[in-house]
Amino acid sequence: MEYILGVDGGGTKTTATLYNDKMEVLGHFLGGPMNLQVVSGDKVKEVFENMLSHFNLEAKSVKIGVGAAGAGRPEDVEKLNSILKEIGFKKYSASSDAHIGLLAIHGKNDGMMIISGTGSIGFAVKDSTLYRKGGWGHLLGDEGSGYSIGLSLGKRLFHSFDKDESFPKEVLEDILKLTDTKNSGEFLKWIYKNDKGEIAKLSSIVLKNSNHKICEEIIDQTVEDLKNLILDLKRVTDLNSVGFVGGIIENETIIREKLLLELNSLGIDFVKRKYSNEYGATLLLKD
Repeated sequence: MEYILGVDGGGTKTTATLYNDKMEVLGHFLGGPMNLQVVSGDKVKEVFENMLSHFNLEAKSVKIGVGAAGAGRPEDVEKLNSILKEIGFKKYSASSDAHIGLLAIHGKNDGMMIISGTGSIGFAVKDSTLYRKGGWGHLLGDEGSGYSIGLSLGKRLFHSFDKDESFPKEVLEDILKLTDTKNSGEFLKWIYKNDKGEIAKLSSIVLKNSNHKICEEIIDQTVEDLKNLILDLKRVTDLNSVGFVGGIIENETIIREKLLLELNSLGIDFVKRKYSNEYGATLLLKD
């Protein structure tokens, strides 16, 4: 029997699915991180060895497709391929986690994908070429992300003091409750001592209180930012289909709802995810 492994190597964990030659699922694996920008090549090799041990397989009997965080440059992909060759896999192909995300949404068709979670970024694949827009991090970008939404909420609160404007009492209460602070002064200290992941959690307050004008304005700006990210990808690829990844737009939020309406008005098709990321990784393997 021929075995095929699809691997989604993330920054905090690696998930893998084992398939037979009919692409029927035989089992799953959960292991350590695989971001080459953070962990060493030896650690990445160890994850693959643990994977083979878990499935009680030898590398020579397995074909493997791998999408890994931090593998956005050719030299990183080559390093992954070298590790796979050294281990002895029968056939192998590696790329970035973004690439397998695109394959999970569009299969082998060309298309676009935007991610809006803690951060934001856009990718597209056309004629086997991978394109990227955004993703410059929370200091230089991440517009349309959970972090951007949370930071905007904090700014609105403190700017209301400068302008002697009222701030919705229930929204402030939600902020203090989520951050376990007693007043705006403590919340200010909380903002400066916490990382982008914690600040992104404030986005849930904006989504919960979408009936308030300040939250509605933040939501509308987020939709505009994500729409522009899609249009930036469309401008360089002339593609017309996009899929969503990340809690801000993959879940049934008002931002997702409004963004879908914008796409409809622009004549851009929304595509639901077809496969898991692990299955997407197997599509890296050429027939």
